[in-house]
Amino acid sequence: MCDDDYQQKISMLAQQFSTNISIYVMDAEGLKVLPSGNAWSHAMYFRFIAFEYLGEKVDSLLYIDADVICKGSLVELSHLNLDEHVAAVVRDVDDSPARDIEKNSDYFNSGVIYANLKKWKEQNFIGAAFDILLDKNQKLSFPDQDVLNILFLNKVIFLPRIYNAIYGIKQELKSKDISRYKEYITADTILIHYIGVTKPWNSWANYPSAQYFVEAWKASPWANVPLLPARTPKQYKKKSRHERLQGKYIASIISYIGYLAEKVKGK
Repeated sequence: MCDDDYQQKISMLAQQFSTNISIYVMDAEGLKVLPSGNAWSHAMYFRFIAFEYLGEKVDSLLYIDADVICKGSLVELSHLNLDEHVAAVVRDVDDSPARDIEKNSDYFNSGVIYANLKKWKEQNFIGAAFDILLDKNQKLSFPDQDVLNILFLNKVIFLPRIYNAIYGIKQELKSKDISRYKEYITADTILIHYIGVTKPWNSWANYPSAQYFVEAWKASPWANVPLLPARTPKQYKKKSRHERLQGKYIASIISYIGYLAEKVKGK
């Protein structure tokens, strides 16, 4: 991840936008006692470590998942006074997968968090988080997100959807309408959260909904780096379905064969 080429591109990016970019390399060995799964690695807990470490240096921090794209100004958000609240967040979408924690609460999506690090440190949230995660009696579908919802209950400010517009590129498969994304990503949207297997940086995500990433990619030092191919059975299967929708029937068949091959390999 942090090889010489990557660091060189990061330096170019910082110079391009006249900003500073710091890379923190973390050892995840100690986090391996915490719950994880096929869909999420122990890297999901890095935000807890980041909040704890950076809480010694800054009072507040905007955390965004790696699959979030910014298409608007964050100036207004940066002026938000959190006061006694521990964070500003956006509610999760109604059609998100089933959750094991209280469903009547204001459950938020943890992909975008404007965090009050002073409160994080004062209330020892990292210790409380690990206590919950290590409790074998706790049933958590999305460990990191569920824990934050438990800890932050009644302690957050809810932001409008424009700060976490949740969109899955699977919508194109569902509706067969490539303009459907406009119902989710509007002119006012500031942060787009691309959920699901297919991301805008996958080679088969050839849709208008991916344009916001594509524009940033083409303007970045990674412009000459190809979009990512399918690597897992799930990705091959999704790729095949998208290619069929796009009228690429031969490619779709080849991708499905790739799906079957990867599935056999995994057995």
